[in-house]
Amino acid sequence: MNKDTLRKWLIPQWGKVKPPITPGLYHYMRASDGLYTRFHLRVEPDGRGLLIANAATAARLSPTGVLMAKGVLEEQAEHEIITNVQARFKGAPTEIVQGDLQRVSGIINMLLAPEDNTPVFNLDELNLTVFESQLFAPLEVSVPLAAPAQLVLLLDQLWQIGIPHVTFLAPETPEPTYLIRAIERAEDLGMIAGVRGRATDLAHGTLLHDIALAGVDHITVLMAAADTAEHDALLGVGDHETATQLLADIQANEVYPVVEIPLVESTLPGLGETLAALQARGVHTFSFFALVAPDGLSDEERAGALPAQAMPQTADWIEETADNLDVRFIWQPPVQRHPSLALTQQVRQGPRCSGDVAARIEPNGDVIPPRGPYQPAGNVFRDAWQTIWQHDAFTRYRERVAAPTRCVDCPGLALCAADCPREPAGWSFQ
Repeated sequence: MNKDTLRKWLIPQWGKVKPPITPGLYHYMRASDGLYTRFHLRVEPDGRGLLIANAATAARLSPTGVLMAKGVLEEQAEHEIITNVQARFKGAPTEIVQGDLQRVSGIINMLLAPEDNTPVFNLDELNLTVFESQLFAPLEVSVPLAAPAQLVLLLDQLWQIGIPHVTFLAPETPEPTYLIRAIERAEDLGMIAGVRGRATDLAHGTLLHDIALAGVDHITVLMAAADTAEHDALLGVGDHETATQLLADIQANEVYPVVEIPLVESTLPGLGETLAALQARGVHTFSFFALVAPDGLSDEERAGALPAQAMPQTADWIEETADNLDVRFIWQPPVQRHPSLALTQQVRQGPRCSGDVAARIEPNGDVIPPRGPYQPAGNVFRDAWQTIWQHDAFTRYRERVAAPTRCVDCPGLALCAADCPREPAGWSFQ
């Protein structure tokens, strides 16, 4: 069974019945060869579900498949699972149920790949539309680091909503105890926990070792270029040397490394060299975010951001380069150039969140969609999640995602899966 089959596979179902499992998020850990895979089974209100392994690979399940997967992950006996399925789905022949159960078990075994715990989603990888009715909440949220008194309450609320994955955005000189406590709470709940930041801000003292002990699953490090001078010009003097050592230390602490590369005029010429150098150091997953200037900005205002009309050709070259090196890459929504901010400031801030099945949630509970104006769709402490999910800010984005965005100029670009990269309406505004 290949990956495409895995992603599209749907277990057959028989008669209409009530959803067999209470909607929500279920967390499991399974061992394989002494290593662990973290499973999240998210059951939607219609009984269908999404089985996620290490926040990296997912399989869609029908209500029957959800019941079977839950039984397998809870190590129920085969005859018990079959009995439960036949009790809930009248008329299900034993032979068919056994065959489907074997397929479910096979999928779970295929997902047992602890080394493939890449922490990011995008549309092409999951082969689903972000706002299909079955998806009742984002699969990942990015949260700026804040005091434990705020984040503990927020994480508890996110877990109740059914969000399995959080990435903490580290500011300059983060408070170590804040980051450690945030990761510990996410780990206690069963969430996938990541950190994104500049190497200079993550390499202080024993911080890396401490967050590894706390249970961090992945760390995303900004890396602008293999060339030291070009990198340090964007991320600060000495950051290139620090980032090189930090990536080695991340792997030594058995945490998954991801590199986030800002795409501006100065980073493009050496991008192939940058990817190859990092690949040689054991980094195999990259995320790209482009700083893009709308038409009408002067060269001074653009300050090295990419012109909108150059985006398709640029993306085509980047995807070809990454494919040739056989590295995994993920596109993040383009960020609109803001002339009132220095280019270095926007590079360090990075994208709003990790992709198109993600969202930004501020420590105060405000929910920001992945693209478009920085407009809260609601607040998780004040508003019902269903109300937030149907807010106009998400509706406008949903309409753009549903509309065809591929064209004859760039029919195969992964970047175009959610929106045309030339169109400012699909960018995120800081």
